[in-house]
Amino acid sequence: MSEKAKRDYYEVLGINKNATEKEIKSAYRKLAMKYHPDRNKEADAEEKFKEATEAYEVLIDPEKKAKYDKFGHGAFDKNSFNFSEDIFQDIFSQFGSAFSGGFNSSNPFEDIFGFGSSKKRRGPSRGDDLQMSITIEFIDSVFGKKSKVSLNKNNICSHCKGTGAETKEDIVTCPNCNGTGEKMQSMGFFSTIVQCNKCNGKGKIIKRVCSKCKGSKYESSFELVDIEIPAGIKENEQIKLTGFGMPSLEGGPRGDLYIFVHIKPHKYYERMNDDILLNVPISIKSIILEEEVAIPTPYGEKTIKLTKNTKPNAILKLSGYGFKNRRTNKKGDLIISLEPYIPDINKTDIDKLKEVFDNSKDSIFDKWKKEF
Repeated sequence: MSEKAKRDYYEVLGINKNATEKEIKSAYRKLAMKYHPDRNKEADAEEKFKEATEAYEVLIDPEKKAKYDKFGHGAFDKNSFNFSEDIFQDIFSQFGSAFSGGFNSSNPFEDIFGFGSSKKRRGPSRGDDLQMSITIEFIDSVFGKKSKVSLNKNNICSHCKGTGAETKEDIVTCPNCNGTGEKMQSMGFFSTIVQCNKCNGKGKIIKRVCSKCKGSKYESSFELVDIEIPAGIKENEQIKLTGFGMPSLEGGPRGDLYIFVHIKPHKYYERMNDDILLNVPISIKSIILEEEVAIPTPYGEKTIKLTKNTKPNAILKLSGYGFKNRRTNKKGDLIISLEPYIPDINKTDIDKLKEVFDNSKDSIFDKWKKEF
């Protein structure tokens, strides 16, 4: 349809500019039924059907409708206009399961009405991707790790060459569709082309399945593969192994294998973004005597010096002792929370401590008490 030949969209649907969404849908539904090419064999039926569909797509969309009301057909580039599959799912959903699978083709007319060539191919498709999971230790997520993993790799069956049949003679034409892979399905006055449910659209069925792969078309073998787990990897991140997915039965490239990495929780360390959290029990003796304490970190022990001013639940930070950020290449920190505790002491030591404390002056408590 040329740009000059285009009629007013409201005129096409037979509605006025104030029509509601319900009225627009109703008008389009009537025209779609009237000019559907499977029902109407007139020479211009398909053209009128497309014209109604184009008008509907614009007027049912508030943004497109506003542009059309303001600029007319000039609001849209005719070379970029595409029919929306949502139209057909919305309008024809009432006709049952024939449309329940959605639209797989880039041409909605081909999906619904069988227009165009459904046999067009862009070349052999690639094999399916596969997924698997592995679990690593917390420390391995800090430093990374190279690991050998035995993978079950699928290959095309060497006996049936991917046909799933015992012999070539066991592959016969589907009697249900006569090899077309399609059947005409009628629903009252409405009919459409659907996939044959006996051969699943292949046009062929198998009398005897392959004795080696039992009809699966694949055989498996184990392969030892080196997997490199990067330092700083996070829970549920993926590692991609190119070409370790399913092979293509059509001669295309293999799919890929995606390995989801799970990290085993550590008894003491906890991750927070690129930082590591650690609760450290500290004896009040070490605080009073201002001792040095060796803190275990993923990178080895780090000595810190305590002071008598160290408060319960004090937070200390060791910069650069956390996870490596793979994007910035910088390391997070080790965040230490000190948890003071009273060590076990006998009665003799308690008496000695009592004597020491009795001779000391508790200035903080005395100052606080004076506030009352």
